[in-house]
Amino acid sequence: MHDDNLWRIEEQFWSADADFYEQHLCAQALMVFPAPVGVLDRAATLKAIASGSRWVHANFEKRQLLRPTDAVALLVYSVVASRHEGAAYRALCSSTYVRQGDAWLLALHHQTPP
Repeated sequence: MHDDNLWRIEEQFWSADADFYEQHLCAQALMVFPAPVGVLDRAATLKAIASGSRWVHANFEKRQLLRPTDAVALLVYSVVASRHEGAAYRALCSSTYVRQGDAWLLALHHQTPP
């Protein structure tokens, strides 16, 4: 898969619905967010996405992509995201993808305040 496609998948995670998450999360995926959210497993992530508001805009900066193996990709970036309501959200992010067959699945996503 071309690196641009990995970034497109990552961008979609910021605005997509629970169906997208269902298709693109690894079976044992974990999401790590600042307090009070903390660590969410796949089931908790799907529940949160289904019941929460989504981001309407997410601007990625300082993008880095590492490929330690043909089946693993790591994305690292800073983001400024916004919803229809509320102030902009800023975070430093990292995501680990694993290739299963022809698909790249998100195994781990981490956000921390800058």
